[in-house]
Amino acid sequence: MRGKYSPTVSVAYMRDQEWWLKYAGTDQPDVYVGYDPEGFDRYGCDKNDVDRAGNHEHDYYHNDAGYDGDEDYNLKYDAASDAWGFDGVRPCLRG
Repeated sequence: MRGKYSPTVSVAYMRDQEWWLKYAGTDQPDVYVGYDPEGFDRYGCDKNDVDRAGNHEHDYYHNDAGYDGDEDYNLKYDAASDAWGFDGVRPCLRG
């Protein structure tokens, strides 16, 4: 498994660990908000466990390199990682 967080939110967390709290409006003590204004949770998935790239968490589990080598990669994960950035407020498609 590549991690609990969707690759669509990786850059956002690298730039600002508190981005989701701010964007979801829950950067206040004792306030629970499950989803941001776009309907995604802090891990980057919606209520159907689909991320901004349209993938389910389980789509990122397997290794596309096969079993006979030392490489470990997932084409959908890599594509989502390359496609999604951060505009200073929320995750966004690059370029």
